[in-house]
Amino acid sequence: MLNRYITSQIEKYLDASKSILLLGPRQVGKSTLIENYLQSCKKNKTLIYRLQDIPTFQELILHPEMISSKAEKILESESLILYIDEVQKIPQLLDGCQYLIDKYKNKISVILTGSSARKLRAKDVNLLPGRVFVEYMHPLIIPEIFNTENQQILPIKVKGGNKLKISLEELLIHGSLPGVVTEQQEFKSKLLKSYVLNYLEEEIRIEALARNLGAFSKFLELSAHESGSAPNLSRLSQETGISVSTVQNYFQLLEDTLITFSIPPFQKKSRKQILSTPRYIFFDVGIRNEASRTHINEAVLKTETGGKLFEQFIILELIKRIKYAYPYYKYYFWRTKTGLEVDFIIQTEDELIPIEIKYTNTPRKEHIKHLKIFMEEYKKYGIKKGFLIGKFSGAMKLEDNIYAIPWNEL
Repeated sequence: MLNRYITSQIEKYLDASKSILLLGPRQVGKSTLIENYLQSCKKNKTLIYRLQDIPTFQELILHPEMISSKAEKILESESLILYIDEVQKIPQLLDGCQYLIDKYKNKISVILTGSSARKLRAKDVNLLPGRVFVEYMHPLIIPEIFNTENQQILPIKVKGGNKLKISLEELLIHGSLPGVVTEQQEFKSKLLKSYVLNYLEEEIRIEALARNLGAFSKFLELSAHESGSAPNLSRLSQETGISVSTVQNYFQLLEDTLITFSIPPFQKKSRKQILSTPRYIFFDVGIRNEASRTHINEAVLKTETGGKLFEQFIILELIKRIKYAYPYYKYYFWRTKTGLEVDFIIQTEDELIPIEIKYTNTPRKEHIKHLKIFMEEYKKYGIKKGFLIGKFSGAMKLEDNIYAIPWNEL
């Protein structure tokens, strides 16, 4: 079993009889984390409803009050943990959860998981304000795979009983979903292909979010190709045959279903003309590779594609770390109309941290040229240090306030 960063926080909530809403894309490990907790927790009675189970879904659609009725019978005599998996499938169940939490506050913990925020953001949906702690779960981060104390890749047990050392190249090709990382090599691509096909089938067709599934499929492929960039909406419209407004709606759909993150441009007052279109980045490089129908291998990684995937991998790592540990931090990218660019900028409470990302073993002066320009342009905003992240063998100081950091020491 993989040791997940968020486990201790979730257990802290539940051990204190708090209620949680745990959101994240499919197959990031939400259900595994919760079910492992329930197996180890012997002090409470549990009610479990998995809404991806068709008979359970059909029964609760017709009789959503059934959960409250069963729960109250238990709560008359003992404490209860109520677990509803994929709650966004029947948002009206949240009303019953509120009733139970309000009436039996010290006797019940409600655990809700979801892989889409779309229905949960709809008008009139009860998100249990002040009653649940909302947390997000993501694909594996580097410390969950990599032992940063002795700089050794952790031997991860894969299906079939063997152990596998995960390389950076492996992560850039197949991504870091737990089920993919621990799968046997020969089945990883098939697992990713199944993920993309099932996403299209379940999230788009069944929920009728796209009238033209073929057009959406083409949009998904093209948007995956452009992952990490600011998309040209007009060009995407022409290539897919759908309107610009529909393209914008599809990007919002990807974000609502937790498939992409949007990264806003840094637009503080500047003497330079700044691009204002946000970037979109798929939540996992393995899913990005499969959705774009791009065959990636170690030979391809030696081309420009390798640099793009490494940049996305590191940006995703930074986003996941921020969302886990510093959710009040903001993040941006910076690009001018003349082509000056800084890959990632973190805004903390009192400083800006600009970051450049290069898929190289050797840091050079040209790698930090744009970083230095940005730091000079915005020095009044409290920039103390800038960083270059790459495949270096060790951390090093490049200039007075610029440092090179190896990817595996983040």
